[in-house]
Amino acid sequence: MTAIRTLLILIALSATSACATTPELYRPGPASLRAEPIDDFDRYLESVEHYVDTNLVAVSGFEREQQVRWNLPYRLVPAKSCGSENRTGVLLVHGLSDSPFVFRDLARYLAERCIKVRTLLLQGHGTRPGDMINARAEVWQQQVRQHFAALAEDVDRAFIGGFSLGGALATEYALAEQGPRPEGLIAIAPAWKLNGLSNYLWLAPVSDAFGDFVEKEPELNPVKYESVTFNAGSQIGEVISGIQSRMSQQATLPIPLFLAATEADSVINLDYLVRQFRNRFTHPQSRMMIFRDMREPWGEKPVDNRIEFLNSYLPEANILEFSHQSLLISPNNELYGLGAPLQRCLEPNNLSLQACRELQEDELWFSAWHDSEQPVYTSRLTYNPWFGQLAGAIGNFILANATAGTP
Repeated sequence: MTAIRTLLILIALSATSACATTPELYRPGPASLRAEPIDDFDRYLESVEHYVDTNLVAVSGFEREQQVRWNLPYRLVPAKSCGSENRTGVLLVHGLSDSPFVFRDLARYLAERCIKVRTLLLQGHGTRPGDMINARAEVWQQQVRQHFAALAEDVDRAFIGGFSLGGALATEYALAEQGPRPEGLIAIAPAWKLNGLSNYLWLAPVSDAFGDFVEKEPELNPVKYESVTFNAGSQIGEVISGIQSRMSQQATLPIPLFLAATEADSVINLDYLVRQFRNRFTHPQSRMMIFRDMREPWGEKPVDNRIEFLNSYLPEANILEFSHQSLLISPNNELYGLGAPLQRCLEPNNLSLQACRELQEDELWFSAWHDSEQPVYTSRLTYNPWFGQLAGAIGNFILANATAGTP
């Protein structure tokens, strides 16, 4: 009965979605990204720029040309001072409904550490929510394979990493037994298992027959969709199923892993991540960083010395906890950072957008997403006050394992 009730709720949501102020946002565009061999990265960038420019439906408040640039993939090459002998690189894969913009801050930091960075744009992303109606997991997987193979041709030591869905896709590739092998895996809040929704993902393709969208939200963010399609749930469910199957087939996973997550994540199941890290990713160079309220004791025993904790309760900054989306964002980020256009009231909890904007600064706190009332007014946190520590740890992980892999 619970499953049937959930299905009915999803159908009702699709039927009562908010009216679209820009109908084109919720319809597929005239073109679609495909997975093709990356023989020339510059040519790939030109092709994707044409695709984004063709398909993008701009949101209000930002120049269209700027929105096109923000959603494009990119490559950052280390400075000449790094020397030609240092040929280490990483491919970074963005999350569901997201764009390569999410890695802007980390990519700049890693390039300064003499690490070449490449990103890609997953099919259905970076243009309009309607393009997610026809996106397919097998295309995402093939895109990751093609891009990592191209990176491995360009550098001596290639790493792979991702955020959320991208973390799951990167993990899936790293655990596969085909193609060039990565020296290590970076997974930031990876979608290995979802909080509360994993038992219902099978319903998404059934619900898809009754409509395209779970909910059509007003689109205020130029680099991430707020509206969610039924198809997105179906495709991420396929990726998660593959990940869990691969993990269950191996008692231990030999690849070095850097894993990061927040205890308050409303999307990702932290307990599952911790169990996999402790029991399967046993490489001595593996590291995990958890952002949590340090006022509360950590219940896992015995303590794994490879896990580092950073405090996510920062009352001096009106921060109750860290959100899923905040982890990779610097306080200086041009869109999500402290005082930036999207930092305040992008996703208020149980509060209208207008009511949130009318609050005084000291009245508004920042947290993960919640569907229940909190003792204070909260909006979703969009940046990571500990970004420098996270980026530093990722850089150290890559360089340490690149050195270990040098003949």
